[in-house]
Amino acid sequence: MADNEQNKRINAGYEIFDSIKIGKAEFVVGKNIHAPSQYVTWECSNDNNYFWGHYFSDRSEALRDMYSRAEAEISFIKNSIRPAKKREEREER
Repeated sequence: MADNEQNKRINAGYEIFDSIKIGKAEFVVGKNIHAPSQYVTWECSNDNNYFWGHYFSDRSEALRDMYSRAEAEISFIKNSIRPAKKREEREER
């Protein structure tokens, strides 16, 4: 139990309970039972730099937001890579 306590991630009073890493980006969801909006999602870099918080009173809405943010990051990465591949294909012809 002590190891689990040491591995807890907390930001602004919210305990992070789930996360998704996409490339260099990480999206997290946290809970603070004392806050007016008990749930939050953040983008996170370097395991401790949290930004662009979205706040929720419902756990399922917060989780959906985290997944939606991760999907948007995947789309962004795909769209960033795709034009470079098309250029390479044209140059090979």
